[in-house]
Amino acid sequence: MVSAPKKSSKKDPFKTKKSRTESVQVSDTVEPPAEIKEAIDHFRDAQEQAKHFEAEATVHKDAIMEFASGEFCKRSQSGLDKSYKILGDESMVTYVVMDSSAGLTEDELDMIRDRWGEDAAEELVVRDYRSIRFDPKVLEANYDAVVDALQTLPEEVLENLFKPMLMKAAPGALERAKKHVKSADELSDLIRDLKLKHYIR
Repeated sequence: MVSAPKKSSKKDPFKTKKSRTESVQVSDTVEPPAEIKEAIDHFRDAQEQAKHFEAEATVHKDAIMEFASGEFCKRSQSGLDKSYKILGDESMVTYVVMDSSAGLTEDELDMIRDRWGEDAAEELVVRDYRSIRFDPKVLEANYDAVVDALQTLPEEVLENLFKPMLMKAAPGALERAKKHVKSADELSDLIRDLKLKHYIR
């Protein structure tokens, strides 16, 4: 007589554990009043239309920008280096140029040097001190050492070097906020006060 295979003494980490308690199904949908249903349908329709028109608008915008930047360069040669309007048949756009730039990397600065020369790079590019950011993980891990190192600076420099540190909601604040309120209205107020991000899409 062939014996049945012995039950393995090792636990299979991938095997689902049997549950003796019946799972309770909780609905994750809510049926709102008729006017909210209608608003949801209009919202979704508008989203779909926006996706279509956004792609079309990008094509037109690219064509306008190519023309406008070329025209601006021509106008600049004549001393007309201000923003200007471009007329359509029924509307118009304004081409705006600001005397500021997005951040430049060292590689991009090297490319400017290579193409336009050292003098151009020296005159046209400056360090953006506002772009300096601490890596939050490194700062947290070495906070005391960083503070100690900063103490070597003159007091007047240290006092004026940093803007006041901002605060933010702690991780898990939404869940933990519930124990500090007595009603849904209070929770709504607390979420607003914590400036927790919330939006619809």
